[in-house]
Parts: sequence; C-alpha cells; structure tokens
Amino acid sequence: MKKYFVLVILVIAAGAAGFFWTKNNWQSKILGEKDKVDSTDQVQPTIKPAPNFPTIIGNFLVTDKEVCLENDKPIVYFFGSSSCPHCVWEKPIVQKVFGEFKNEISYHENFDNGADSEVFNQYSDINPGYVPFLVLGCKYARVGAGEQLGATDEESQKLEKEALTSILCKLTDGKPENICRQVKDKMEEIK
Repeated sequence: MKKYFVLVILVIAAGAAGFFWTKNNWQSKILGEKDKVDSTDQVQPTIKPAPNFPTIIGNFLVTDKEVCLENDKPIVYFFGSSSCPHCVWEKPIVQKVFGEFKNEISYHENFDNGADSEVFNQYSDINPGYVPFLVLGCKYARVGAGEQLGATDEESQKLEKEALTSILCKLTDGKPENICRQVKDKMEEIK
C-alpha cells in the first residue's frame, strides 16, 4: 500500500513540475529576453480581473474583438508546446479539422515557437500565458484542450472536432458546404 501511495505522490509531483516548466518555458519564448525580470528586482504583479465573456460550444469564449482576416480569410491560431501533454492531445485534432478548411482560413500554428507572440499577448486578459491556446478568427478563444468535453477520450475527440468545425463554419459563412452542412444546427447556435 505504501508503494502505491509513494508512486501516486511521485506522479503528482512530476506532473506539477512539468506544468510549471512548460509554462515558464513557453512564457520565455513568448516574452523574449527583454521582458525577463531579474530575481533581485522587486516587482508587484499586476492583477486584472478577467472579463466575463460568454461561453459557446467547446467552452470557447466569445471575445469583444472583431473577426480578423488575412487575404479575406479568418485567421486561426494554435499555440502549443511539445512538452505539454494537453497540447500534444489537441494538435492532431486541430490539424485535421483546420486541414478541412485550408482554402477558407489562414492557419498559423505556433507549436514550440513564438512567431505570433504579439497575438498571444493581446489575449492576456483571458490567458495569463498558458498553452494550449486557440484563437479562432480573433473573435473566439479558449485556454486549454478539449480533453474534458466528453466522458471518454473518444467522445472528447468527437466533441472537440464538432466544436472547432462549427466555429470555423460560422467564421467562413458555411464554407466548405460539404463540411458545414453536417454541423448546421450547432453553427446557428453560435453568436
């Protein structure tokens, strides 16, 4: 019994260490060297209350930002890290769904890089620096993966695909039709 208890404690400690390492590693990539604070500096954190944005399908927030376009297509961002198990879970789903919309959206994948750090930082009111982070058309955003959407992993994957597809269909005015036809009811529920 003691062995199992010790094993559980070790697993929890390893998970916590991995979480904090991932968060700090990602923030250093996003913020860059110029924004790092020397440990001798006395800095008081600025705490802003998070806005109370409505939530839609897939636990995405409907932000107060306007839909952003690139070449007349909604811009979609995925921020993640290979050291984050939730990002690793989310990545193949995102790639599959976004691949179905490749002619309708402008996809920016920020996996293990901070190429779009200015966009990531624009959402600091709802995301203090965590990954995975999805921004769909600048209007819809979510911190975290869709792992908890269902009772099983298979159900979570199905619900995540449905949520991403529905929101993208809303952003692309129902294109491509063969994909969006399948989620028409869900798409109409989105603000």
